[in-house]
Parts: sequence; structure tokens; C-alpha cells
Amino acid sequence: MTTTDRSLTADVVIVGAGSAGCVLAERLSRNPDRAVVLLERGPGGLPTPADLELSRLPIDDAAPHAVRHDTNLGVSAARGSALGGSSAVNGGYFLRWHRDDFGTWPAGWGLDAIADAYDELDALGGTMGVEPVADDELGDAGTAFERYWTARAPVRPLALRWPVVGLNRVPINRSGLARRSAADAYLVPALSRPNLRVVTGCTVDRVASAGGTTVTGVHAGSLTVGAGEVILAAGTLGTAGILLRSELPALAIEGRAGARSLGAGEHRGLAVSYARRTPAGPGMVLPTVVHTDSGLEIRCYRDDFASYIRGLRAWGPIVEVTAMRHSAVRIAADGAAVRMEFDEPDPATAIALRTAAAGVVEMLRAPEFADVVVPGSVRIADRAGFSQHAWGTMPMGVRTDWLGGVYGVRGLRIVDGSILPTSGRSGPHATIMMMACRIGDVLAQR
Repeated sequence: MTTTDRSLTADVVIVGAGSAGCVLAERLSRNPDRAVVLLERGPGGLPTPADLELSRLPIDDAAPHAVRHDTNLGVSAARGSALGGSSAVNGGYFLRWHRDDFGTWPAGWGLDAIADAYDELDALGGTMGVEPVADDELGDAGTAFERYWTARAPVRPLALRWPVVGLNRVPINRSGLARRSAADAYLVPALSRPNLRVVTGCTVDRVASAGGTTVTGVHAGSLTVGAGEVILAAGTLGTAGILLRSELPALAIEGRAGARSLGAGEHRGLAVSYARRTPAGPGMVLPTVVHTDSGLEIRCYRDDFASYIRGLRAWGPIVEVTAMRHSAVRIAADGAAVRMEFDEPDPATAIALRTAAAGVVEMLRAPEFADVVVPGSVRIADRAGFSQHAWGTMPMGVRTDWLGGVYGVRGLRIVDGSILPTSGRSGPHATIMMMACRIGDVLAQR
């Protein structure tokens, strides 16, 4: 899948073989007369079965299928760098957004079309193999969490695919106990098509343009790919890096302290840690969550993240309270990577997180957790972290149209978390793939 060519041409070049890029490559290559080139920064071949086990997160510093970006919080932002992108390395959380999270999306995103695209992915027999965590997979902390909240909040039936305000068992994209990636679901079945070419080990530096207004391809080291259309699907961070390194005046990219950057949203969270009475044992990282009517997600992680990520310092298992509203972050170019610069959470968010974290402390001291938590071990983190959910640098209706076409630049489209116009009350992965299915369907018919 690597190439020694110095130039390639295609009708469409897609940058990033991740969750969105794999969907688009499959959709657009259905037409045998359309030449599609898919470029991926990560190595050739699929992750090994060991790397796909849901009992670990292969995003450590030495992981071959991950890349890290610095932040000003002292914790790096990890992203997949592989066929399948982050879907090949994440925890498998595949929860839809709530129905009313789409109320302000642009025309073209009616709820029926959104539901159809979600159904392709997560319905029974859907492409991503989505199944909820089973009762015997919850672990003791997850079981205690669900007992506690069942007495205090509505509970989403397992057969219902839309989340509720209340307790939500997490759906997982998987094949048994292995994560099922977008590459498994979409790219692998299309690899035999002669009009689809996949090039791995290929880091795109910038887009090529004529006069800064018409994109004509991409530059990737010594390789240039010319194309009638460029689709950036490198993830919010990867796409931001390419845009920041490209000379496209129409984007009017801002500068701060001499550095060009793009504003984005993130989900800030406050962790409540504790010590366990007995080891948790292996299992899925996040089996169950609560969504509150104030827009918080309370996440009951199975164990210490050090049990999932090699080389990570043990800090204790956590329950995290996350504000699923926009929290500001700026993404600045940093060589081939980017750097994330966070502001402190706004006062309302900070108060909401602290108040909810105090409620989690009360929960962990409740009888339901008596056999799980060591008394006196519960503590709230000093500082809010983040959810690895950067989104919205090029939102639909503001910087892009409803299909991700970039305003003011011909031949350039973005289809990944960059174009999310709002935040949802669930994590973004399932919704990004839903967007790719919907946009891919429309583009494939052109």
C-alpha cells in the first residue's frame, strides 16, 4: 500500500483512512469510473488481533497505530494512526446523540435521514457490529453504578438505540471482545476495486491550490496527488494541521501570539478517583453512563486507565463527570502534529463539574459501592481534564456547507469532526460516522 511514485492523479483524493475516510472511500469508489486515492498517515496492514482487544487501549507512546499531540494540560491528545483511524484504537463507545441535539443543524440534516444513516451503522446486523455491554460484562463497579442510578433516574431499554436522559448502557462497535473498526466494516470490502488506491505511511503536509482559491490536490513529502476534489477526513486535529500549513486566504485563519490557530470545542471532565477493594479484571473500558438534564455525562470507567494503556502511571479507577457543552480550545500547528491550548472552563461549567463531582463522591460512599470502594479513598481531581473529543473547527453552516464543502475554496471538502456545528450529549464517534454515511451517499450520486 506504500508507493514510490512522485505523483498520482485521481478524481477524488481522501486524506485519512479513519472512521469517516473509510466510509467515503467505499461510497465514492462504488462508481468504477471514479478514481479514488485514499491517503493514510499510519502503517500498512490492519492492527493485530491483540491490538484490537477491547481490554486494552493501544495508544501508548510506543504504539504503532497511534499519534500524540501536545497540550498545555500536561496530558497528550492521542489519536489513531492506522487503517480505521481512532476506531481501531478507542474504547468502542458507539452511542448516538440525542434526537434533539440536531435541532439547529443545516437544512439537509432532517431527523429521518440522520436516523437512516445511524441505522446502517448500529442497527441489528449493522455494519459496525454494535452491541450493548452485557450484564456479565459490566464489572462490579458498573453493576454498582447501575443499581445506584436505576433507583434515581430513567433507564434506557437495551433495544432502544437513541439515548435518554438517565442511565444508558454503552453500545460497543465490536466483534466479540475485539473492537470492529471502520476499516473492517467499509475499507476491507472495497480493497479489490481497481479504481480505489490506498497509500499508507503518507503524511499530508498541505493542500495544493491555484491562487489560494481552488484546491488542485495535496502535497505529502515527495509525493504530490492531483485531484478534482480533495476531501480532508484526517480527524479534527489532523485536518486542522493540514489547513494551518496550507495557504488558503479565504479561511481567514486567526493568529494568537504569532501562531496561526483554529478554535474548536472540547468536552471538559472532572475525575473522581477511588481505590478498589479487589482487582477489577479485564473488560471494556466504559460500560455504562448517565446523561443528566443539565447536559452532563457521568462515566463509570471499569478500572484505572493504567490497566488499559501501557506505561501510564496508576492513578486509580475513576468516575468522570463531563460537561457535554462547548469548552474552548485552540489548535495550533506544531510541525507535523498540532498543539492544543485549553482555556480554563468557564465559571458555569466549572461550578457544574464541581457540584456533580460532589454527587459522585456521595454515590461512591453509598451502600451499592460498599464491596467495591475502599473507605476514605475517594478524591476529586484538582483540575479538569478533557475527553479527546476535539470538534467544530470548520462547522457546517459557518465555514462549510451541509456537505462539508469549504466556503470560498473550490475543490475542497471536509468530512470529519471538524464540521460538527454543535456539541451533542454523547461522544462524537457514532455521529461522525453517521455524517460520513449521509454525505457519502449524496456525493456518490453526483
